[in-house]
Amino acid sequence: MTDFEDNDIVCRHMQLTKADIVKVIRDKQLKTFEQVQDETDAATICGSCAADVEAILEDELKKREERG
Repeated sequence: MTDFEDNDIVCRHMQLTKADIVKVIRDKQLKTFEQVQDETDAATICGSCAADVEAILEDELKKREERG
């Protein structure tokens, strides 16, 4: 689980918050890191947020699986 709050910036270059990333994952039913990159451009400039973006995706996929 990530330590980010919803309004915390995850990707500094794209100015994306955790809430921004979660919304795209949920709205578009994304399943892979590459899909998140394609939709948000997160982790495409310097890559320093890649692990955080992946962790957010993993958390969301677990939640989706639990909801059924």
